[in-house]
Parts: sequence; structure tokens; C-alpha cells
Amino acid sequence: MPPQLSLFELPPIPGQPASVTFLPSGKSIAVAVGTVLLEAIRQAKLPVAQSCGGFGICSWCKVRVIEGQENLSIPSQPEQRLIQRQSFKPNERASCQAEILGDVAVTTTYW
Repeated sequence: MPPQLSLFELPPIPGQPASVTFLPSGKSIAVAVGTVLLEAIRQAKLPVAQSCGGFGICSWCKVRVIEGQENLSIPSQPEQRLIQRQSFKPNERASCQAEILGDVAVTTTYW
């Protein structure tokens, strides 16, 4: 029998809204759970560097997670390789790979 989850451990429901805040501007948008962070950045009409087409190769779309690290998907294998190869800090993620599962706040060096 699968383990019981408490109300606080229920998995996110795809399509439910999540808030993404972009610092230091304070701009915030609502996106559906499951949206890739890169897409949220584009929806917010903020600049984002990228050259690999979202395959987790270039690291140009790297963001720093200020709040809500636990509200992003676990790193995929391509992102894990990128994190290791580019020596990401523990609070840095490739926005083309990280799916939004709940409220999060992020920044980059160029906002």
C-alpha cells in the first residue's frame, strides 16, 4: 500500500496557479504549475539569455533562487550535468529546466 500523504505533502496539481516574483524589480506574475521558469521569465517580458534552445547545455539562462527553492522541480539529468560542469551555487538553477511547482522568487545578475 502506498504511503499516506498529509495535506501539507500533497503533490502540486498541474495547471494550478503559482506566483513568480522577479527581483529586484518586484514584478510578479501568476503561471500554471508545471510552467518552465524560462517561459515565466518570457511571459513577464524580462530579458533572459539563452543559446541552446532550452536543452540545458549553455547555462546562460541561469537564475538565482531567492525564495521557494523547494517549489521548483528537482534538477533533471541534463540540468544536473550543467550544474556540475558550470559549478552552479546551491541556489542557482537553469531556468530552461526548472519547472515551477509553487511560489518562487528569482533574480539574475542582469535584471
